[in-house]
Amino acid sequence: MGSFFKKDVLVFWRDRKEILMALLLPIVLIVVLNFAFSGLFNKDGASINIDVAIVQENDESIGLEHSLVHDLFSDPELKQWVNAQELSEVEATELLENGELDAIIRVPEDFTYERLSSQVLGEEAGSTLTIQAEEQSLEVTALQDIIDNFINTLNLQFALGQTAGVGRTEPELPQGGREVVEGVETYSPSQYFTIAISTLFALFMAQTVAMKTVTEKRERVFNRIILTNSHPLHYLMGKTLSTFWLTWVQMMITFTLTQLLLDVFPGKSAVFWLGLILMITAFALTVAGLSAIFTTITLNLNDLNAASGLFTLIIMVLGVLGGSFFPIQGFPELIQNIGEWIPNGLTQTALIEWIQFANPLDLILPCSILIGYFIVFIVMGISFFPRRGRI
Repeated sequence: MGSFFKKDVLVFWRDRKEILMALLLPIVLIVVLNFAFSGLFNKDGASINIDVAIVQENDESIGLEHSLVHDLFSDPELKQWVNAQELSEVEATELLENGELDAIIRVPEDFTYERLSSQVLGEEAGSTLTIQAEEQSLEVTALQDIIDNFINTLNLQFALGQTAGVGRTEPELPQGGREVVEGVETYSPSQYFTIAISTLFALFMAQTVAMKTVTEKRERVFNRIILTNSHPLHYLMGKTLSTFWLTWVQMMITFTLTQLLLDVFPGKSAVFWLGLILMITAFALTVAGLSAIFTTITLNLNDLNAASGLFTLIIMVLGVLGGSFFPIQGFPELIQNIGEWIPNGLTQTALIEWIQFANPLDLILPCSILIGYFIVFIVMGISFFPRRGRI
């Protein structure tokens, strides 16, 4: 079996293109994505700074909307990343054109009247706060979300007050903030990219090793192995062991280099790294088992292009459901539950929880399930492995 393992490793090593794809491409993607999204997030989770001017167009003597808009942007949490100032039309327009402002919020002339009429008389309110900006940007989009939430809250509270038959009360502004749970660390986009991309490319390693069987099948290497009186399953075990070793090395190199280049896991202890290596080892076993199935399918199929297409389809489905392209938290609950139980999704979820809680007991179940996947895949690969004379 050792000679077969050596053969598969040497075959992979001689293919320089595959080496570059397997070892360098995931690191390049992680670095590129990290820098691409670095402007959206920082360690505090909020690096957006919005400069906005409030232009009052109606009679301030009524004062309701003036106090509300003023109180909204005077909130201590909001002021950390929104710099609002009240300016005249001319001043605000000039600053906006010079690029010193991201947007202008205009309070229309009939805003107060229509809001009060909507509450007291039941009339429909037509005017609303408007946003003027030179171009659409992340800051403008965030500001639009703030204003939409503000207007929806006003409408809801006015409607509730009218339904309850009570007099006009000062609407309560929506309160926001950030809650920090002690003992729980948040995970960063860089950590997500590292985990998601490394697990995706690890799955492709199973396809890469299995498809080497195509050349060996065409050149009748497998038949010559049988003639040497070697057990055919040694061939399959060689593919499995080489896949495990190559996957483990690939993921270790990816995590090590991204840590050195980007400091993805700052200040982590030796216990954290041991847990990370344990999960990588368990996942590499699962990928090795998947390679055994792929190898068996390749030996049984006559259409090798169909086999390659099937493997790619399987890996892409696993990548989507397992959160390798985007977080599974954005999926419906049913899809999330499925994604958390497939190998790469389970690994990603376990590593994220390991980053947040660092509880060694949380690794027992995921590792056990991954090892279970490996056993099932190996049994399936052996069961359908072609017997003598069938290739």
